[in-house]
Amino acid sequence: MKFNISCPETGRNKVVELQNEDKMTHLIDLKIGNEFDGDIISDLFKGYIFKITGGFDNDGFNMKNGVLTQDRKRLLFTKGVNGFRFHKGWHRTGVRVRKLVRGCIVSADIKMLNIKIVKVGDNEVKGLTDKESTAPRRLAPKKATNILKEFGLLDTYNKKKATGEERKTIRFMITKFAHKREVTTKNGKTFVKRPKIQRLVTPERLRRKRIFKKIKEDNRKFSEEQKKAYEATLKRLRKSNKADKKKKVSKK
Repeated sequence: MKFNISCPETGRNKVVELQNEDKMTHLIDLKIGNEFDGDIISDLFKGYIFKITGGFDNDGFNMKNGVLTQDRKRLLFTKGVNGFRFHKGWHRTGVRVRKLVRGCIVSADIKMLNIKIVKVGDNEVKGLTDKESTAPRRLAPKKATNILKEFGLLDTYNKKKATGEERKTIRFMITKFAHKREVTTKNGKTFVKRPKIQRLVTPERLRRKRIFKKIKEDNRKFSEEQKKAYEATLKRLRKSNKADKKKKVSKK
């Protein structure tokens, strides 16, 4: 069995093979989310604590969390379920796909087990937990609040958002501090690239929100009026039917 170890602090991954196959019995019957000591893998990870996050079997079928078995199961996947990627324009709305997955319990058929470090031991592992191996940050934050937090402008943003006059300058304030980087193409052309800022509250967004709210309220009022009209018509018809029945009975 092999282990794909990920370190959240440094952002690095490393694949390690189980040295002592006799210690495989300590991992059998563990589930996704369970923790175990690093001594099981190797003496190098003495004092480490790992958490199981997933894995693959010999044929490449991934482990599915929540499926409490060691065998494979055929399950129906819908949009939003982990393990099925919905493509708009390719899949129909409401489509369900049956896929073969492995249960979340570790068995002898598991070839690769994905684990992450919960607690770091005394020994540093080169290329995984040492400070020199920390992955450099390539991309800057995209969310508006995270961009402002980085420059300490979140309080200023909240004050401007409260007043109607200064609300128009919010977009320009955030886009000014958004991270930019130069990109060179294969042809040798260089251009500046900037991420699309997410969750940016602008006057256009607030106006759109008001319109959506008004449409929703109008639809609710229209539905109430239609319901009242339907109930009035039903009441009138029942009254007329009752009167017709009384006339028939009186004639007899």
